[in-house]
Amino acid sequence: MMTSHTINKTSNKIKEHGSFIFGFLIIFCIVFLILGSVRGKNITNQFFDPLRTTDEREDVIIVGIDDKSLQSIGAWPWDRKVFASLTKKLNDFGARTVVYDVLFLEPRAGDAEFKDIIGFVKTPVILGSKLENDKYLASHLTLSSALINVEPDSDGKVRRYPTSFLNNGICVYPLARSAFNIAIFNKESNCDTVSATMFRYLTKVPIYSVVDIISGKIPADKIKGKTVFVGSVSLDLLDHFVGMTGEKVPGVFVHASVLTSLLNKVNDRNTNTSETIFLILAYMLVTGLLMYRLKNIIGQIVSLIILIASAALLSVFLFSLEIQIPTPWILLTIFLTGGYITLYRFIKEQKKNAYIQSIFAKYVHKDVLKELMESSSSINFAGEKREISVLFSDIRGFTTFSEKMTPEELTKLLNAYLSAMTPVILEEKGTIDKFIGDAIMAFWNAPLYVENHTTHAVKAAIGMQQALADFNKNNNTELAMGVGVNYGEVIVGNVGSLERVNYTVLGDAVNLASRVEGLTKKYGVLIIVTEEVKNLVNETDIIFRKLDVITVKGKSKPTILYEVQKKSLIVSEIFKKYENAFTNYQAGRFDEAEIVFTELSSNGDGPSKTMLERIPNLKNTNWDGIWHFDEK
Repeated sequence: MMTSHTINKTSNKIKEHGSFIFGFLIIFCIVFLILGSVRGKNITNQFFDPLRTTDEREDVIIVGIDDKSLQSIGAWPWDRKVFASLTKKLNDFGARTVVYDVLFLEPRAGDAEFKDIIGFVKTPVILGSKLENDKYLASHLTLSSALINVEPDSDGKVRRYPTSFLNNGICVYPLARSAFNIAIFNKESNCDTVSATMFRYLTKVPIYSVVDIISGKIPADKIKGKTVFVGSVSLDLLDHFVGMTGEKVPGVFVHASVLTSLLNKVNDRNTNTSETIFLILAYMLVTGLLMYRLKNIIGQIVSLIILIASAALLSVFLFSLEIQIPTPWILLTIFLTGGYITLYRFIKEQKKNAYIQSIFAKYVHKDVLKELMESSSSINFAGEKREISVLFSDIRGFTTFSEKMTPEELTKLLNAYLSAMTPVILEEKGTIDKFIGDAIMAFWNAPLYVENHTTHAVKAAIGMQQALADFNKNNNTELAMGVGVNYGEVIVGNVGSLERVNYTVLGDAVNLASRVEGLTKKYGVLIIVTEEVKNLVNETDIIFRKLDVITVKGKSKPTILYEVQKKSLIVSEIFKKYENAFTNYQAGRFDEAEIVFTELSSNGDGPSKTMLERIPNLKNTNWDGIWHFDEK
């Protein structure tokens, strides 16, 4: 028969082992969350930057618009006759392809001669085009154009080349991919819209001056059969990017490196999620076993050195196989695990509960810690079902806006914006789940129960819009933000971070909240909530407008959408008129609905404008009153 002492001893052992495993889970969550952040990914990339090189090829060269050519031919921009002469010379020399990392967007002297030469020569000629503010700008001289755009990472370095895309049914490739298609297929291939892929930089590449080519100083055998990139290599023309070691790299050198990587079949990739989890867990396990079994400090230090060396050698070996592993975070895993084992021993030996609590307080928010300590159950990583209110917000046009700013300016502004939004959510008893770039996800009623949590969520959405107005005024910006709120049952589970243990939420209610936020742009409003939210809010100073009845992609059940604003006489009048018109619209009485929608739209009402755009396509159809969104 088991005595109370035996039972207590067994219970303590279970708690001890549970706390030991929990520490490992905290380390795993810390590493994995940091690794998945933008900064974490940049650090991983920067670790491999010195290795990110590829061998040069004899069939890829650069003809540079250099200082020598500028002094000889004249100041930039040049007469297009210069390029006509250059193209003819490269064709006569037998170039495989001529690729211009130069924009010929506006008419200029010599266009006729240049266009005639492009049509005359047998060598394929690719001219630069670009995307600017989501608008495609191509040369007026030829249909054979490709994108000169590159996409620097958030640290300013260019490691990837962009995707291809369809423009009015025509496939537009980046310069290097277009040149690759001709080199391999001798024509443009089908538009595969391949995702952005990492490339490696040339260690060196032959560069010939434009003026030397035109004057005939360069022999034909240096050009024959080669893909020739023509672009600026002069610092004065400002077409430069940040290289792998922080040096300035001409844009044409980037395009030549991409083509070389494609021709050399370099296809670097990061480890996928399952591979990353395996590596982190494997090093955690090996480090934990070694550090726990080795009692003396010398043995522990030697084991750490061996583990660090093995991680470095493994990363270099796998990178040679074009696989990039998160080496900095594996090293962090080793250090954290080793440190944790040491700390665990100290806690076990000292037996000081107060110290244990202080350690946990570094990872768990004080309110959550209190709830968990009072609970008889252990932390449930498996999750639980709970009804919550969930909010998504997103800055409109942030990508376009951010392109006008330096990384430092953008980071400063984004931090200030998030700092302005955070207190509004917390004051309404919300939990901030995550920041996704400029987007915010928050939820209510977990981990602690919150009375009238849906009302708090809606009030937070309104408060965020007011906070954004104040932010714009104080920072001289014109940011606009969409907010979506939904209510429903989800799965709530624990994940760890450096400062606390937070819940995250999963389920259809979360997905729908994200979809609802995205629809604010469709209707031209700031806040949209679902009917489930509207039915749970009873505030006299908040007014709802029934916007639409829709289905989203992947769902057959209709969703009723409402706009939310603070109540006023003007807003109430607009909402009443719109809802009367919407009743006619749903019933198929489009003529009556159009009269009111036209009136409201003329006064700037976004939803009315949306309805007016739809109605012509709905007349003479079997209209069921439900609008079906086919895109996410």
